[in-house]
Amino acid sequence: MTRTNWIILVVCLAVAVGGYLLIGKPGMGDQPMKDRQAGLMEKIQTNPQSLTPAETLSRLEATVQERPDDPQPHFFIGEILRSQGRTSDAARAYQSALRRDGEYVPALLALADALVDLNNGAVSPEATRLFAKAYELDETQVRAGMWAAMGAAQAGDQAKAEQAMRYIYSRLPEDDPRRERFAPMIEALGSGEAAAPETE
Repeated sequence: MTRTNWIILVVCLAVAVGGYLLIGKPGMGDQPMKDRQAGLMEKIQTNPQSLTPAETLSRLEATVQERPDDPQPHFFIGEILRSQGRTSDAARAYQSALRRDGEYVPALLALADALVDLNNGAVSPEATRLFAKAYELDETQVRAGMWAAMGAAQAGDQAKAEQAMRYIYSRLPEDDPRRERFAPMIEALGSGEAAAPETE
C-alpha cells in the first residue's frame, strides 16, 4: 500500500468513526455542496479505497470547518500534501495543527521532518526544538530524540548532543536492539562528528 493510500484509509476511518455533520466544499462537480459531501461520506463508509487524494482533501477541508479546534484534519491535510511532494504547503498545514494543539506529537514530528527536507537535510534550530519537544512529550519517539541531538551537534554544541544521546540510551530497555547503534553514535559525538541518525 502506498503512503497516500494509507493516509486516505486512516482519514476515512477517522471521519467515519467521528460521524461528522455534512457540509459542502466547492470544486467537486455540479451537485449541491451538501450532496457532494454526502456522496463522499457514502464512499468512506462503503469503499474508502476508491477515494482519490483530491476527494480526501475535500472531506478534510470540510472537517476543518466542522471541528475548528481539532488538530487532526490539519495534520492529515499536511500528510497528503507531503505525499504529493508539496512540502512547503504540508509544513503550513502542520503549523495549523500545532496552533490548535502545541503538544500534538504527530504534527511536531511531521513539521520537524518537513523542515529538515526543506533545509536539504540540515537540522535547523526550529526543527531541533520540535524534535526535542516531541521526545519530551513521548519518550517512545526515540528517533525524534536522536534528531534533536544531531541538531545540537550541527549547531556546534557537541556536549549537549552527547548528553542527550546518553540520556536516550539510558532510557532504552536492556533488550532494545537500538542500543547497539548508540555506542558508536555517542563516540562520534564525543569526537566532534555528527552523523545523521538512522530511521527506526
